[in-house]
Amino acid sequence: MLIVPLIVVLGAQAAAAAHRSSPPPPRPVENVENVENVEIVVYSDFQCPYCAQLAPSIRRLQTEAIEGVALTVRFRHFPLPMHRDAQLAHQAAEAARMQGKFWEMHDVLFANRSRTKRNDLLEYARRLGLDLERFERDMDGDSTKQLIAADVADGVQLAVTGTPTYTIDGKKYSGARSFDQLKDLILEAHRRTASLPPVADALTSKGPSNAPVILELFLDLESALSPIALEVADQVFRQHPTAVRLQFRNFPLAFHPEARLAHEAAMTAARDGRFWEFVRLVLSQQSSLTEQNLIAFAGRVGIDEEQFGEAIRQHRDRARVERDSQAGLERGFRGSPVILVNDRRIDGVPAAQMLTEYVEAALKREASTTVQRSRQ
Repeated sequence: MLIVPLIVVLGAQAAAAAHRSSPPPPRPVENVENVENVEIVVYSDFQCPYCAQLAPSIRRLQTEAIEGVALTVRFRHFPLPMHRDAQLAHQAAEAARMQGKFWEMHDVLFANRSRTKRNDLLEYARRLGLDLERFERDMDGDSTKQLIAADVADGVQLAVTGTPTYTIDGKKYSGARSFDQLKDLILEAHRRTASLPPVADALTSKGPSNAPVILELFLDLESALSPIALEVADQVFRQHPTAVRLQFRNFPLAFHPEARLAHEAAMTAARDGRFWEFVRLVLSQQSSLTEQNLIAFAGRVGIDEEQFGEAIRQHRDRARVERDSQAGLERGFRGSPVILVNDRRIDGVPAAQMLTEYVEAALKREASTTVQRSRQ
């Protein structure tokens, strides 16, 4: 049984509070234009022999098409405490990513699992043509360590207890598999996804679909700040009901252990047309967001509890939560709440007056653009 050191989990909290003005480069992602299809998230350890066995199959998935399937592959760091040099190897991979060579370093590290001392890592960086001074600085940097800690905390939250562990559209698997075995799992996920359409934005928003101003709320349902942020956004929405659309986005933080399931449950509630009622109930009962309580909340807002319970136990809507979260990470979000007013960003909970000013400024810009277009 894997025991993850407390310092690693606490490091995720530091990652969430990292300086927002200088976000790290995007995470290694393949085929991002097709994220609406099947997604694989791999928790791996560069010194794990079973991860090394799985890695070629994962890499092959990135280059060989599977008919009818568009694929997204995401790598997550999960260095095991038993592997003394794994942490530094993962830091090296992150440092290589910052120079656009993540997957190249990934392949070199798995090909040389027994040679991951600092001098070895510097030699690999040299062979890959990296700026060695920058590589070493990034490898030892706090932001790199925090990203890895955040991945570990995320894995712990998903009950990852060893490597390799991977999810295919939210369904968890472990152990090495061949390319053909992975292909079968992907096709199974594709069939499952095709039979269950994604949760549409319209089910988690309110206001006109053609509103000139969109308020996007990236919230964590377990955060004490989320009820306040939603109330402020609601207040401004009520002031401009025909000009503003309020759009919810999932952004559960790694150090809130019950947040992810609560977000999946909210997406499932959205399918029944009970999204806002369910979310408000969750936000009023944040101290205990267990599976049992979430099912009870569903019953209180008029959803069939048995069907709802089956859906969240099977994590049917995890993919939508992952997509929203990834969108926030790629924008550089590291905490919650974040509010976008037509892409103008506000971190934290703004005063109602401040948010009103942002909205009214956006309305003026839209009106000015409309006038200019009419004159052309």
